[in-house]
Amino acid sequence: MQTIHLTSQNMQQWQHHFPQQTVAIGFFDGLHKGHLSVIQEAKRLADDYGVSSSVMSFFPHPKTVLSKGAAPFRYLMPLEEKQAVLEELGIDTLFLVHFDRDIAGIPPADFVETFLTGLNAIHVVCGGDFHYGSGGSGNTQSLAEQGKGHFNISVVELVEYGGEKISSTRIRQALAQGNISILRKLLGKFYSVNWCPKNGLLPFYSLPAPGKYEVKLHHNDETVVCKAQVLNDKEAKFTYDFSRWSHGVKIEWIRVVETL
Repeated sequence: MQTIHLTSQNMQQWQHHFPQQTVAIGFFDGLHKGHLSVIQEAKRLADDYGVSSSVMSFFPHPKTVLSKGAAPFRYLMPLEEKQAVLEELGIDTLFLVHFDRDIAGIPPADFVETFLTGLNAIHVVCGGDFHYGSGGSGNTQSLAEQGKGHFNISVVELVEYGGEKISSTRIRQALAQGNISILRKLLGKFYSVNWCPKNGLLPFYSLPAPGKYEVKLHHNDETVVCKAQVLNDKEAKFTYDFSRWSHGVKIEWIRVVETL
């Protein structure tokens, strides 16, 4: 899979550079069940058309740009992990749009012409709550109208659990409350972070709320079950000493416990 970094400065050079492709578009932080349904539909359509499949994501999150950094944002997944998951899904290209004030101000029709028609999209797939363009004024209806004659659009039904839609916001709220039992239902797997034995939590991951948890530590082919106490949004201590491990540790958060 190739990753193409798009900016407001370099978009011109990428125009009409690509063969026909399907595009799944969204922020896709955490790659939860709802995200996967959108991406897998774009992959299925690409196979049906006999064209390549792509995902368009954005960084940093629009909230951090529009608030000029005043609104803190808890990321669920760094780019490297997102790339690994998308490659495993068979996606051919990841378009990573550097979201800045210039891109935030693009009118919806110009966004469609530049980032979708200009990249030779023939079918665009998104969730029902997708918004784009200046002030988030573009929606799925305007996307269909502005893409007419250039690409088709599929709006994937929102995936629900417990009568509420699965969203990155819901996952962040569950983490902030320490409600990790629901995360497996929303993500389709245990919530996990990567941890450096020397430097601690790696960037663009978020810890659950302060409290005590059962966790699984994964390092190479070794797996250890132990307990962890989260002290704050960056620090935790563990009942197993993994300082001897040479590099990154994957930590899966299993359940809340009463004692360490």
